[in-house]
Amino acid sequence: MMFELYRNDSILAGNSVRDCLNAEIPYDGFSVCDYTGDDSSRVEECRRHLVEFCGVGMDEIVQCRQTHSADVYVLKQVGLPAEQRYGYDAIVTRLKNVVIGINTADCVPVVLFDEVAGVIATIHAGWRGAVAGIAVNALKKMVEMGAKVENVKGYFGPSIGECCFEVGEEVASCFPEEFVTRQEGEKPHVNLSGFVKRQLENEGVKAETLILNEKCTRCNQSRYFSARALGIESGRIFTFIMRR
Repeated sequence: MMFELYRNDSILAGNSVRDCLNAEIPYDGFSVCDYTGDDSSRVEECRRHLVEFCGVGMDEIVQCRQTHSADVYVLKQVGLPAEQRYGYDAIVTRLKNVVIGINTADCVPVVLFDEVAGVIATIHAGWRGAVAGIAVNALKKMVEMGAKVENVKGYFGPSIGECCFEVGEEVASCFPEEFVTRQEGEKPHVNLSGFVKRQLENEGVKAETLILNEKCTRCNQSRYFSARALGIESGRIFTFIMRR
């Protein structure tokens, strides 16, 4: 089961989380991220809705404290202190009935899965993590756990599009030129999701099994959280996957 929960999504029939929580911009919607300044009681309320929606316990909702690293957390059991997951930006597991998810607001969220081997992963790829190889590292961990690259499929959630991902030359120079657009008198723009997708393809994942959501978070900030539009202190999209 794969799912994304955006800032104005409802996970309760006929009842939007935005209305339910009466939150204020830039936290006006569903977010289970507890380290970007949102009110803790609002985050907990969203988590309770998520638990009910997924039919699991609180301990079965597993997230990491993301830091734009290239480190992958291998989840072998639930109930461990959250502090152990500090500094990881991807999760890989074979556990069933456990939600593994990542929080984004412009960065690229990716879920990968091998249905045959029963291995799943969630990945948070900002530009630093992408350049450092977070997606490739997660794929390699999946293989170590029994997945086969040729069986891996994936989905990319909404992220900032090339249209809005304006960067300085010091960032643009980290990417192959095919993923950089330059126009005279303007800063370069980077196709971040396209770059991450190509990294996985270069590792042997079939291009046709990697599905892109090409909606730009900054262009569609009424639906998606966008740090560039709302500021770093804002809610986060939650993208997750679970084995049944």
